[in-house]
Amino acid sequence: MAIVNGYTTLSELKSFVNISDSNDDSELEDAINSASRQIDAYCGRQFYADGAATAKVYRTSNRYKVVVDDISTATGLVVKYDDDEDGVYETTVPSTDFLLLPLNGESFGIEGLGFTSIELFTDGSFQFPTTKTNNRAAIQITANWGFAAVPEPIRQATNLLSSENFAMRNTPLGIAGVGEFGVLAVRQNRQITRMIDPYRRGELVHGIA
Repeated sequence: MAIVNGYTTLSELKSFVNISDSNDDSELEDAINSASRQIDAYCGRQFYADGAATAKVYRTSNRYKVVVDDISTATGLVVKYDDDEDGVYETTVPSTDFLLLPLNGESFGIEGLGFTSIELFTDGSFQFPTTKTNNRAAIQITANWGFAAVPEPIRQATNLLSSENFAMRNTPLGIAGVGEFGVLAVRQNRQITRMIDPYRRGELVHGIA
């Protein structure tokens, strides 16, 4: 199986586990895929960029701010909202009328952090809808989601967890994947959690922010 949005490479992992031949390449690739998705599940975010802008919808209880999934770049970003509760996002907010936050991602100690919320200017002409008579999500954000580049601690943690996954290939459960076992496996390794805990996100953002 090829590596899909993995946070380390096959050659890096082989060097990490001191393997020089190609006999186990397929199992190592599976281990990388599994470890990368386990880290996603534990952190509540993805550390790769989608590569193209796609639309997601959100709700907010704040007229001027909405919390969103990680946005890797402002390129291609479009902010819209539904101002009459008909399911059509007819109002587009110009880029001159909002801020992308945090203003200085590196100051949070999170390498590669993009943008995690959008804030309208309080002296501007736009407000996010908050009062709803139906359950439609009122805000639509089109963006390139994820991280622009894999942070170094995530890469190192992926090598560690991939090596554990590879070593488990002969156990009854094999490589368990992303489920509850995957998150538990990350929690049980204090070295890994020390690396990636600063990147962990809280309750995800598709409900009320």
